[in-house]
Amino acid sequence: MQYSAKEKTLILFDSIGLDYTKKAAVFKDAGGTLSYIPDRERLILSTARLVGEKESERLKEVFKEKNSEEIFSSYEKKKIGCVTVFSEDYPELLSEIPNPPFVLYCRGNISLLRDRKFAVVGSRRTLPQILKLTEKYASDLAEYFTIVTGLADGGDTAAIKGGLESGKLISVLAYGFDFVYPECNRHLLEKITEKGLAISEYIPSASPQKHMFPFRNRIIAGLSEGVFVVSGGTKSGTKITAKYAYEYGRDVFAFPYTPGIVSGEGCNAIIKEYAKLTDNLVDITSAFGINLTEKEEITLSAAEKAVYLCLREGEKHLSEISEKTGIVSYELMPVLTLLEIKKLIVRCGGNRYCAVVFSSEK
Repeated sequence: MQYSAKEKTLILFDSIGLDYTKKAAVFKDAGGTLSYIPDRERLILSTARLVGEKESERLKEVFKEKNSEEIFSSYEKKKIGCVTVFSEDYPELLSEIPNPPFVLYCRGNISLLRDRKFAVVGSRRTLPQILKLTEKYASDLAEYFTIVTGLADGGDTAAIKGGLESGKLISVLAYGFDFVYPECNRHLLEKITEKGLAISEYIPSASPQKHMFPFRNRIIAGLSEGVFVVSGGTKSGTKITAKYAYEYGRDVFAFPYTPGIVSGEGCNAIIKEYAKLTDNLVDITSAFGINLTEKEEITLSAAEKAVYLCLREGEKHLSEISEKTGIVSYELMPVLTLLEIKKLIVRCGGNRYCAVVFSSEK
């Protein structure tokens, strides 16, 4: 990538790895703003005054031409592009939050940062049927938005799978690109960087630390026009993301849960406070002026309609569907398969199915 002089200065300043509070304090003390970068000497002096001589000396070293060239060369070798607050690709919505990242380290399709974005997040402990619905919702929302999420197992992974086919997916990491957490998602991260985009505010050598994950969530919320919380406990990271979004004035949506389901307690709590109860896609799309009812109506056979209406009552086992519709099991399976192909129902595991509701009719 080609960088302007002020972008280079900011990227090099960021490379010494100060935590956000210290970095912001130095930047402000040196006279920096989101539209102005102070000269390198002022950054060095402010670093010495607010952080210490050791870090100031490190900054002097990275500003030396030979060392700065090595830093940019290392990023290029790692296929990392840097988008700073001074870059045209830096998302406007993100620049409006109280503590925007100074640099986004990017691997993949950077042009996605210019798209409309919508976040879909969930906890590691997410019910199987919710995972299926999350993947379906993310896939359909990707027609209108680039999906933003993290990289955790569970709800985030389901959102990734839903958005990945279209390539309209941004995964926000809470550590540098030299690491992958959880390790089991290494292959998934590779797919994301091939088809979509992975970003981090941390330099590549920054290892995962517990405090980085909740702070990362402000970026997920800040990038997005809205946030959909599909699962989460009372103290989950998804609830933190939702709170950031609410404070930023973004729309927040959440699946409702039956009392007693621990992985949904956070969703019910934010619905009581500020989130919009969401049990069909229209609850989300209508908030953004997207009219799904204008889409071409899907034609259903009498058997397909009977089964779909049956499942709109709630999740059911194969035997229950057969009993309620009067369709014998060997005739029922092809009907269920066709409804899955038409994306009207999802398989929940254990021969259980549930409907995906798209219209405003309940």
